Amino acid sequence: RTRSTRMNEGDEFAIALHADDGTLIVGIRPDGSIQQGPNYRPDEAAREFWDAVTRAAHSAAPWTEGTDG
Repeated sequence: RTRSTRMNEGDEFAIALHADDGTLIVGIRPDGSIQQGPNYRPDEAAREFWDAVTRAAHSAAPWTEGTDG
């Protein structure tokens, strides 16, 4: 399982994915550049990114879960 974080003031990354042990998987900087961690796998990182987007959308608007719009 991975966790994602959003940017706070002073953070290096706008968004970052970390393994449970805190190891960076991939970080995206505000300028769009990325830093890959030692266990970076593009397909897995992309899936986790979109899973995090989905979780964030559902937590922001939980009444839309299970609907098409």
